[in-house]
Amino acid sequence: MKQVIIAKIRNESLEAQLGLLYEIFKDKSPGEDLEFNLYQVEWICPLVILPISAYINNTHSSYKLEDCKIKSYLQTMKFPVGVDSVDLFEQAISNGKSYIPITVLKQEAGATRDKLETLFQEKISEILGNIKGAESAISYPITELVTNIFEHSKKDVGFICAQIYPSKQYLDICIVDCGRGFAKTYKEERGIQLSDGEALIAAMEGKSTKPDPENKRGTGIRTSKDIICKGLKTGKFILISGSMGLVIDSNTENLVSFPQFYWQGTIVAFRIPKPSNPIDIYKFIR
Repeated sequence: MKQVIIAKIRNESLEAQLGLLYEIFKDKSPGEDLEFNLYQVEWICPLVILPISAYINNTHSSYKLEDCKIKSYLQTMKFPVGVDSVDLFEQAISNGKSYIPITVLKQEAGATRDKLETLFQEKISEILGNIKGAESAISYPITELVTNIFEHSKKDVGFICAQIYPSKQYLDICIVDCGRGFAKTYKEERGIQLSDGEALIAAMEGKSTKPDPENKRGTGIRTSKDIICKGLKTGKFILISGSMGLVIDSNTENLVSFPQFYWQGTIVAFRIPKPSNPIDIYKFIR
């Protein structure tokens, strides 16, 4: 078993979080049995903690929290197992703190999964405040990106969590699955051979993975990105699959290569500024 020591994060930016995530899983084989040691960690974020949790759940890897300075926070976030019932979710958020715990969404759970997703969205909307259009700006990306897990990943489990930073006026959300990833989905569903980077770009361009040429889906990821980065002005969006990632804000879209790194599935992370003005998401919906 290989031990992975989680280092301190350099700063609060999504780019720094992405760099730490890369270092954690660099030179690790998909499905490898790992032991995550968090004794150095002083602060952690959804883009780091949720992929680790998903990996532990998917591979039955282990972890150590001895001497971890944020042990109580991690336990409050329900690391690494998460919550998978309405009662457990409501208990976890009942104290009104600025986080939404690791939540496990299961394909087979049906109505329970739908209720958990709704509660997650309602909690975020409550935190962001009563701004016209804010609820839609939150619910659309979450619904589309969670739907993507169960339509494309060939996994029956997905993970989601969020952290709110009241003094900084933004929140971070992460959604993770350990499924096929985009390149394999395009190959298996449409017979199209694409690299990880080409597959990410195809998904962002709205090219559906469905074999039916009349299928109109495929634009959900692109629209979600536009709502977050343009509708919410200063939002940021990260999409990772395989050994490639897209880092996007309102002005730039950068395709990033991750040598000696491979995420089996998809990681989506986005930062949402607390809105102060009405938001119209419908100009971004195609």
